[in-house]
Amino acid sequence: MTAIKAPATVLVTGASGFIAVWVVKTFLEAGYTVRGTVRSASKGDYLADLFKSHADKFQYVIVEDIAKEGAFDEAVKGVDAVAHTASPFHFQADDPQTLIEPAVQGTLGILSSVHKYAPNVQRIVITSSVAAIMDGSKPSGTVFTENDWNTFSLREVETKGRAAAGGDKYRASKTLAEKAAWAFVQERNPKFDIATINPPMVFGPILHQVSDPESLNTSVAMLYKVLHTKEADLTKETLLTSNM
Repeated sequence: MTAIKAPATVLVTGASGFIAVWVVKTFLEAGYTVRGTVRSASKGDYLADLFKSHADKFQYVIVEDIAKEGAFDEAVKGVDAVAHTASPFHFQADDPQTLIEPAVQGTLGILSSVHKYAPNVQRIVITSSVAAIMDGSKPSGTVFTENDWNTFSLREVETKGRAAAGGDKYRASKTLAEKAAWAFVQERNPKFDIATINPPMVFGPILHQVSDPESLNTSVAMLYKVLHTKEADLTKETLLTSNM
């Protein structure tokens, strides 16, 4: 594919998220025009103020429900590339479908909208997760590749439903979303291709809107808890990390 060069317009979904804000910032500083999707005007206004020095190159579009059919239809019109980051990330879900539905339908939705209404897009980059690859049932030292899928979390959710661990509910959502993306490309044969990025737990400086520790994103909240815990034993859990 031909490289997309500035000042091309890039759509960043879930633009108010922890990783996505950095994606927006990087594109703007490289001279690209960015259109970001957010769930509310307040989130969009926060970003508009944050990037006011790039006011001529940043705009936001409100997409309240990414799982809704046609949610991204208007947002994709006229864009040249897409970075899809929108997907819920937390471990407190009771019903696993509250994570799975927006993850899967949001991914299929952006692919479908681009297929219908964004003929200039050659590639969609999807923020997946190592959660879609690493199988917790495999022994320590197992080497995972892009050919692997996290079937363990899928089985846990399929057999236990609401009783499955919160982490497995999230990991199942990422696994199913990425599987759906590759299936879409294989079945529909669109003009664009996709690339998935599978980071582990991501930490780094915060740019997105945070009013108090309770509103921290999941990964940074974990680090905050470790730094502020009064418990003596901090070795009970391990985390995969990636420094931004």
